[in-house]
Amino acid sequence: MKGSKYTMGTKEVIAEIKSSKVVIAAVSIGGSAGTQLKAEAEKHKVPVVILDKNSAQLGRLLGRPYKVSAIALRQITESDLRQLQA
Repeated sequence: MKGSKYTMGTKEVIAEIKSSKVVIAAVSIGGSAGTQLKAEAEKHKVPVVILDKNSAQLGRLLGRPYKVSAIALRQITESDLRQLQA
């Protein structure tokens, strides 16, 4: 979360997915927005990591006082990626 190399929010992530390296989504993402996010990510070959946390928990994990359903990272290191997969 260092710097400003990320986009938060499902609609914003979908709009910026082309320039993303990875998308992190809450397990509670669903409906048409979740389907559209997954389809766009697949189309642009961007991996999607579904965390076992709901949007409120993901928001707190990111240090935000509000719900966050999805976040797209435009820059990520190998060590960051390994931490996400653990």
